[in-house]
Amino acid sequence: MNLVVEKEKVKKILEAVQGIIEKRTTMPILNTILIEAKEKTYIKATNLEKSIIGSIETQTIEEGATCIPAKKFYEIVKLIGEDKIELKLEDNYLKIKSGKSLFKLFTQLPEDFPKIKTLELSKKITLKKDELQKSIEKVEYAVHNDDSRLSLYGIYIHTIDKKLRFVASDGYKLAYNEIDYDGEDINVLIPKIAINDIKKICKDSSSESIYLCIENDMAGLETEDINFITRLNVAKFPNYMDVIPNNNMKAYINKNEITNSLEKLLTIADEMTRCVILNIDEKRIKMSTTNSEVGEAEDEIETRYEGEKLTIGFNGEFLLDAIKNVDSDTIEMAFKDSQTATIITGDNKYKALVMPIRI
Repeated sequence: MNLVVEKEKVKKILEAVQGIIEKRTTMPILNTILIEAKEKTYIKATNLEKSIIGSIETQTIEEGATCIPAKKFYEIVKLIGEDKIELKLEDNYLKIKSGKSLFKLFTQLPEDFPKIKTLELSKKITLKKDELQKSIEKVEYAVHNDDSRLSLYGIYIHTIDKKLRFVASDGYKLAYNEIDYDGEDINVLIPKIAINDIKKICKDSSSESIYLCIENDMAGLETEDINFITRLNVAKFPNYMDVIPNNNMKAYINKNEITNSLEKLLTIADEMTRCVILNIDEKRIKMSTTNSEVGEAEDEIETRYEGEKLTIGFNGEFLLDAIKNVDSDTIEMAFKDSQTATIITGDNKYKALVMPIRI
């Protein structure tokens, strides 16, 4: 194998690969990338749960394949100052030459690299890249952090009324965001471990569109030069619509004002509960927090409120996360009582629920 590649092209693929490479594994081959030089050059990585296949145009002098340590190769490429890099396979090592710099990395046999299952591209669904990325970013804060709760350990994507809805919940908070969609029905649970990879692929893609392919328990995401494949969570996401209450007491609040107030109170709030108490009446919300080891804080903001006076407590961080993702200058908070989940909206695509805490 002998080829010449542009530094920035290979660096982009290697950056995407870093989220795939296992930090601790009993299979050393999973710490490597497979480089296959053909008409195009392919760089592959897998940890058996998720995989990436990157393709780049290269000047291929001699075709071939080899496996090299992924992280070391990435570190070398980042520090190379020249635009072109030559890769040449000699015996059991790969020569990496650029300008006056020369590195030799020991290789492993390409035959030992796990086979990556590719999906049927004829079944791919076209999505707007920015909408996909934004929807994931707006709900990921609500994903459960415990992988023993598989049914909540990811983002649930499904079709509903010509919309594609992205949903996440950990039992204390719930969020969903919708985008317009008129394609085949989708009903999948993307695992938490794949979320950052998908966001990065979207961010780095220069294309306006991205392609999604779903096949049995696998999902694939394709851009102009990267094909990302992940296993899906096979657990069933709960019927979240059943937990959305019918709240009719509504407060309309300036988003920046309540965000700023919550951020100030959270500097004092108890490290464990993060409790912030809201006292709501017709024209104002008085917010307060107490920390037995630090002190107290309170703040007040204006509101237009339709309902009975209410005192309710929240984990302030949960509330702040829900509010920050509203794409509107004014947010709507809908209440029923101090024990029922509060609904937070403000635009017609995003909705969040936050459970109150006992005070």
